[in-house]
Amino acid sequence: MSFFFQTIAIPSWFIIFIFASATPLWIKWYKKFHKKFIATGILQRKFRRAKTAAEMNVNIFKKATDHWNENSELSDFTESTNIKRKPPKKRIDPTKKKNIQTVLKMLAASGEVGILAKSLSDKAKINSIETTNALSYLIEKKYAEAINATTGTRYYLTDLGRRYCINKKIPLE
Repeated sequence: MSFFFQTIAIPSWFIIFIFASATPLWIKWYKKFHKKFIATGILQRKFRRAKTAAEMNVNIFKKATDHWNENSELSDFTESTNIKRKPPKKRIDPTKKKNIQTVLKMLAASGEVGILAKSLSDKAKINSIETTNALSYLIEKKYAEAINATTGTRYYLTDLGRRYCINKKIPLE
């Protein structure tokens, strides 16, 4: 390095300036090079040894057997006995359905504040047992969620419940 500085008189600040100004270009070039060659594996494929026909046949056979094992009809037959059939949709009693809809409307009206089960049954004029049944149904279907607070359990609409209310044009707070 001393030989270089003795033969050519270049100030060190100029060399640092050149490197600093070229850095963004180097970074840009690296990103393009990395996306095009390194991430796609083009360079590895160019410098890799070509496989022989026997090696390629072994790879093809291995892939075929793996695919066959994953998608074979025999495995579907043995697994089908373990699959349980879904029960038919339960018909909801019209009064219960009406209670669920009123509770859902009250939850939508409460907004992000949430509402207690007792105040919900008082506002909707439904007895507390039917209100808790409606709330448990809504929680089971993921339309509402219960959060325990110091004042009691508050019920809120979930995102799914909000989407349902929007689709059914139930006014949200």
